[in-house]
Amino acid sequence: MHPDSYTLPGDIRATAVRILAYLGGLAVLAMAAASLFGAPAGLVAVAPLPPPEWISVERPHPAFELQMPDLVADAAGYAILRRNADGARKDVLAWGEPAAAGPYAMVEIYRPGMRSERFIDAPSEIAARIIAFAVTDDVKPADQIDSKFGPVALVDFAIAANGAVGGRQRRCLGFAKAFDAPVMQIAGWYCSPGEEVVDRATLKCALDRLTMLSAGGDPRLATLFAGAELKRTFCGARNPILAATPEREVAVPIPRSIKPRDRAPAR
Repeated sequence: MHPDSYTLPGDIRATAVRILAYLGGLAVLAMAAASLFGAPAGLVAVAPLPPPEWISVERPHPAFELQMPDLVADAAGYAILRRNADGARKDVLAWGEPAAAGPYAMVEIYRPGMRSERFIDAPSEIAARIIAFAVTDDVKPADQIDSKFGPVALVDFAIAANGAVGGRQRRCLGFAKAFDAPVMQIAGWYCSPGEEVVDRATLKCALDRLTMLSAGGDPRLATLFAGAELKRTFCGARNPILAATPEREVAVPIPRSIKPRDRAPAR
């Protein structure tokens, strides 16, 4: 009989060689699969964008109304923005466009989701909302006016009418009024078609005409507007341009929906 040609150490070495060969083959197959099914060369995986902080409500049901006889009716728009993080809400009424002919106006009723939220001064509030515009004259205080909501701080500024600095500009008058019960703020502005200064009576009449259609179950909001209506002056009764503020006997069509602009920073 011939002695066995394989020894135990030899068997172990042969097995180890085969295992290494198998592992090498698997590595080659893995690299080939990655090359075949992986991302194209030069492309880097990009994380999905976070959802927007403010969501525009489709087919918004207006909670407020503001009749502006001196502005084009078909240029009016209404948007409702919701912040999912805390339930904050913005009702935005707008007329016209910054780059279009004619006056341009915006009114925002902001109701924060947290009672502890407080508002800053009027120049800072307005400056935060016009960062998307080409500002040709910085926001600065412009005293105040009396309104049915009480004293309202005013600010003066100007924006480029065509969206680019260096051309024609619009003179604008802004305002901001904060409340404690409920915690909310009414802010906005009125811009003239050109460099003519905005008459303060225009903003006073706009605030006088701002009325509530629905309190949304908030008795404090209903109380605030009910008290303001008692102080309403029905401005412009003798002004053929501004005209008298109607006492809601005339039905007003709901304006078309508008898309929100990224004008304000995240709160």
